[in-house]
Amino acid sequence: MKVGIIGFNVFSPGGTSRSNLNLTKEFNQEGITIVIYNARSFSPTDILSLRHQEELSSQVIFKPIQDLGKDETIDLYIITRETFFPLAQLIKHYCPHVMVIGEIHAPLSLLPDNLVTDLHALDYVRVATESIKTQFHMKYKYDALLVHHVSTHHVTLPQNTAQKPTSNLFVLSRFEDDVKDISYAIRLLDYLVHYHKATHIKLYIQGYGPSEMLYRNLINNYSLHANVFFNQGTPVDYIYFSTSRYETFGYSILEALAEGKRAILFPGEDRVLREVYGNPNNIQWITKDIQADAPRVLNFIASTERINYRQALPVIAKPQNYVSLYMQQLATFKRQKQKHFIATKSVDDVWTEVLTSPVHQIPMAYQLYGYLKDKPVIGKFLTSHSVKNMLHSMLDRIEAWKERYQRTTFVNDNMYFIESFHGKSFSGDPKYMALWLKQNIPDAKIFVSSVNQLVDMEIRHFGMEALRLGSANYLQKFRMCKYIIVNGNPLDKAGKGANQVIIQTWHGLPLKKMVADLEDLKHRQQELSAFLPRMKKWDYLLTSSAFNTELFASAFLLKENPKLEILEMGAPRNAYLIQNRSRHGEKARLHLKYFNRPLDATKKFILFCPTWRKQEREEVTGIDLKKLIENLPPEYEVIVKLHPLETSLRRLYKSLDPRIHCLFNELVDIQELFILVDVLISDYSSAIFDYAHLNKKIIILQEDSENYQKKVGWYFDMKTTCLLEGKSYTTESLTQAILEEDPNIFSYCKAIQNNLLNKDNVFTNEKLMHELFLQERL
Repeated sequence: MKVGIIGFNVFSPGGTSRSNLNLTKEFNQEGITIVIYNARSFSPTDILSLRHQEELSSQVIFKPIQDLGKDETIDLYIITRETFFPLAQLIKHYCPHVMVIGEIHAPLSLLPDNLVTDLHALDYVRVATESIKTQFHMKYKYDALLVHHVSTHHVTLPQNTAQKPTSNLFVLSRFEDDVKDISYAIRLLDYLVHYHKATHIKLYIQGYGPSEMLYRNLINNYSLHANVFFNQGTPVDYIYFSTSRYETFGYSILEALAEGKRAILFPGEDRVLREVYGNPNNIQWITKDIQADAPRVLNFIASTERINYRQALPVIAKPQNYVSLYMQQLATFKRQKQKHFIATKSVDDVWTEVLTSPVHQIPMAYQLYGYLKDKPVIGKFLTSHSVKNMLHSMLDRIEAWKERYQRTTFVNDNMYFIESFHGKSFSGDPKYMALWLKQNIPDAKIFVSSVNQLVDMEIRHFGMEALRLGSANYLQKFRMCKYIIVNGNPLDKAGKGANQVIIQTWHGLPLKKMVADLEDLKHRQQELSAFLPRMKKWDYLLTSSAFNTELFASAFLLKENPKLEILEMGAPRNAYLIQNRSRHGEKARLHLKYFNRPLDATKKFILFCPTWRKQEREEVTGIDLKKLIENLPPEYEVIVKLHPLETSLRRLYKSLDPRIHCLFNELVDIQELFILVDVLISDYSSAIFDYAHLNKKIIILQEDSENYQKKVGWYFDMKTTCLLEGKSYTTESLTQAILEEDPNIFSYCKAIQNNLLNKDNVFTNEKLMHELFLQERL
């Protein structure tokens, strides 16, 4: 008998590679020949190394994936990568009577959208658990499902001895935070070390991948250098720690348990991991509720309970005959009269789909590299670390360039593209519209623009997909989305399709003059020439009052876009403020989000929110903030919210004083900070107007008003329209203004609400969404 196993790259580390090798050994034990079809190129040296490391017999044969279908003696094919399922049609084309099984290794939520089109060519699909079987059947209406977790052939039971007491936590993982969520592990450690004073706990993180810089930034932000260690080896004694969003099995977890270690695990968003491992006393399950998880972790670390590891590892304590699962199905398959298979794709189409996808493409350069890397002289050069990095970078750029110029004409009515502040944060009206869409249109596919991994974290927190600004994926998804929701202008190169709708929310009612109204004539012409072509793409513009509309019409020359529809229905971001201005629970939630600590009811926060200056500056105010906080009572703290174009100044303010906070701009939604703080200090920012919805103190600090008036200018007089007047405070007078009672709060807040934002209300979202989206669905 002969079995073919089709995989991506059995020569590289990873869970699926381990599964394929285990499966190979299990079949070999039964005297069955295995042919491994590998998608990535490989060399004779790769084969020799793997045979030696894994002690593989001569009955294991390695072939390139392009050889599929050439061996008529194979009885069973097992496809171990979901995006390779189209190959089942190719196999059936050459060998109509062979059995083909597809294995599901990825979480159901991460499977390719077009998977359903390739299931008919498979005779069976193997899944890991009964719950996955149920969900798979419901999603794909597919019945031929086998339930069996991956093989554990390489693992043996530990000796029945208790683990030594330890406060070391160990993470072994690829650094891909969108799936592995190691950022939560770092955040939890901050809570344990700095809030619970558990300074004895150490976190060792071992791995590699694109999220490493994100983790280092978080460690620096939380001052955890003495407690978190990167790639410094595996501690002798440790508790395995996993906060991964999805794990269909988790070999590294099993391997740690088999070594007699305990584990702290998140069960996965689909709870599959809990289903696999049960609830033994060598595992502590966590929920990603940091206040609930912290005491559980502390108690588990301190526990001295003796563990019977044979009872605590049912996954391998009661092994099933893995090969028999396939043999029984193969026997049944051969007894049954086979239906005539009808292909839906040609052989060429199958190869094109599999080998030219962005994930699996095997460029000729890889084939050439695989051939040359074993040569005596050039091989040494090609395998050096610097050359390999250079080649990878070059190939990535080529692939990105190719993708960028593949124009997508198909527009999906249920796809939404969201961009806040050019991807620098997930906030403002686009965010609150996206949240409404997610809640009220569950099947909506929402994509959010992002400039870096910090913004990605915030987007993932709300269960949406992040797209890197300007990437090939960004451009492709942008062109597929029917609705584009932005509070600025999207990238020019993204364009706009004939069937696309651009909804412009802008990011605040202007006090300072913009674009067509700028005082400087040369600057005005420069702004207009760039701005007008972008404005003409808009289909809708949201405003919060007739006065707001009037200002936008003047600044943006809206008359140049006669098809533009203006919706004076209010701002979704301010609907959030109105809805939550009296909710203590929301304030407590936000304090935990931004400070990773429970809310102390005695604390008072001041938000200092200066607007941007075009000229580069070394500090945002002449006020001595350190002296200011020293002058204020101990319950006062200051949050400095920098403009997105001045984030480089964070280095100056983040360490100024323990009571002065300067958060990562990428993680900040200023509407949430408004709910959290008690006083707002600003100069010319439109934040003043939104904040007025909360009926709290506003201080206008204007240190350069005369110069600003000459260079930029105002649309209206703040004192007349808003009953607010800017002043140039000293540190001492500003301290006094913060502490003294302000009898005019109600007057100026109401003036702003009535004169500038009179369309803002708690029902804004529902009215807007019905106008923009729901009417088309009726």
